Amino acid sequence: MTTSTANWLDVDGERIYFESIGEGDPVVLCHGLGGNHAAWWRVVPGLIGHHRVITWDQRGFGNSTRRTGRYGPEVAVGDLGALLDHLGLSTVQLIGQSMGGWVAMGYALRYPERLRSLVLTDTLAGVFTDEIFAEVSRTSSDVLARAMAGGVDDHPALGQRFCAEHPDLAFLYREISSMGDKPDEKEVFGMLGGMRAPLDAVDAMALPVLFVVGEDDQLCPPDAMRHIAGRIPGATLKVLAGAGHSPYFEVPELWLEAVGPFLGAHAAVHQGGAEPTMEGQGFDPPA
Repeated sequence: MTTSTANWLDVDGERIYFESIGEGDPVVLCHGLGGNHAAWWRVVPGLIGHHRVITWDQRGFGNSTRRTGRYGPEVAVGDLGALLDHLGLSTVQLIGQSMGGWVAMGYALRYPERLRSLVLTDTLAGVFTDEIFAEVSRTSSDVLARAMAGGVDDHPALGQRFCAEHPDLAFLYREISSMGDKPDEKEVFGMLGGMRAPLDAVDAMALPVLFVVGEDDQLCPPDAMRHIAGRIPGATLKVLAGAGHSPYFEVPELWLEAVGPFLGAHAAVHQGGAEPTMEGQGFDPPA
């Protein structure tokens, strides 16, 4: 029987919602602007056989409150730390999707000793250079225009191909995204633009880092993420075919094939002293 708990943590006048599912090596998932804890539903079942999976809602998203006027990725870094302290987790593996990548990178640079690995999926994570600006500006204008226009046919966080082939799942994504007392998206985009990771600190990162990106992602295009990955010693990049900005939702099997072995390779040492191996864990590395 899978162990599952759902609860709220009181932080600075807000209630932060979280769920903990499964047992074993802890992995924490940080959602994007279009998501919340529920958006991970297509990959959590594939992780809980090997990990304790913790999902949570940033302020104003999903079940978390937004009543003090303090929210955004900078504040979420502190909330993440409070959550890990509350759960008594000294070290974890951390995954950040899109906006959640800013939170994950912010936490990794502030508390590297508390992480065993970092997965950044379809996110610039606050790493800005002239090359990245140029690449993102080249690809994202049409997507951002669609985001501001709204509509029900597709969603800017999903690939247009996925929306055309899976209108039911695209509709579900939009429904999940609508939950909560969400802040204005233009305001959040401004916060993301203002939260920049120091390039010297990024270049000196010693954590194992995996980057994952959909091949059709226009918000955080593969070339931009390739440039970011190239700054971090030993970082690797996986480009997932047939996916846009949210491969964890669009192509969950491919996402798990890329992320699962990486998490297994950096899992905590078992109590018996043996390092974990991939044998028998049910993850097949991509060809």
